[in-house]
Amino acid sequence: AAIHHGQMDGTIEPIAHHADGTQHRLEIVDRECYHAAPFAGHFAPIVDCGAVVKKGDLMGELHNFDYIDAPPYEIRAAIDGIVLTQAYMATVSRGQHCVVVGKVAW
Repeated sequence: AAIHHGQMDGTIEPIAHHADGTQHRLEIVDRECYHAAPFAGHFAPIVDCGAVVKKGDLMGELHNFDYIDAPPYEIRAAIDGIVLTQAYMATVSRGQHCVVVGKVAW
């Protein structure tokens, strides 16, 4: 900021993601971006943060503590986008966000 405002001399080099064009601006303003746990359980991710997903892609599984014999609840992408954040191999409460998918804004 000091270089940008002329308070210091020097050049501002772009960070690696700017330089190689891999940085994205994401929007998370729609309800479909958020994937909440319908019950308390253990979340197991299938994809990594930063993964590109399409609507319907499997992103993770939620295992129910109360019904250990039940098959896991599948968390699927509601939109096309990039996985921004997720509960990684974690116990989640009912209503907690397991995965957030951002829409690419540019």
